[in-house]
Amino acid sequence: MNAFAHKIYDEQLIGCFSYLWPYLKVPSNEDENQKLIKKTHELKMIAKTQKNHMITKLLNIIYKNIDAYERKAYPIEYSSPAEILAFLMEQHDLTQSDLPEIGTQSLVSKILSGERNLTRDQIGALSKRFGVSPSIFFDSC
Repeated sequence: MNAFAHKIYDEQLIGCFSYLWPYLKVPSNEDENQKLIKKTHELKMIAKTQKNHMITKLLNIIYKNIDAYERKAYPIEYSSPAEILAFLMEQHDLTQSDLPEIGTQSLVSKILSGERNLTRDQIGALSKRFGVSPSIFFDSC
């Protein structure tokens, strides 16, 4: 390739990169994030009609960038097992006396106040009762 061809190729490469850059970086604000999300919908429609693995690779990069932005912008707040139990009780309009799976009202009170921890058996029973994964009762802090 001669010098002139290299110059044209380099200019094309820079032009492509300039066009792709917004899709290759982590968004810096919610507006950029929403544009990326919209672009994923467009690319998924294209991917359905064309079997082009480069579209899939680009989508994977965009998904990772959206995920990175959202993890930073909207950090997950972890709750203690007692807080989760209190939330579930509130959602189901239950009192401390309504949980024979745990034990007496006094024991439920101690668990909710943090004086006692849930046992493995109690977690199993509560996850069945509320239809949730037992893992939500594990302390994730």
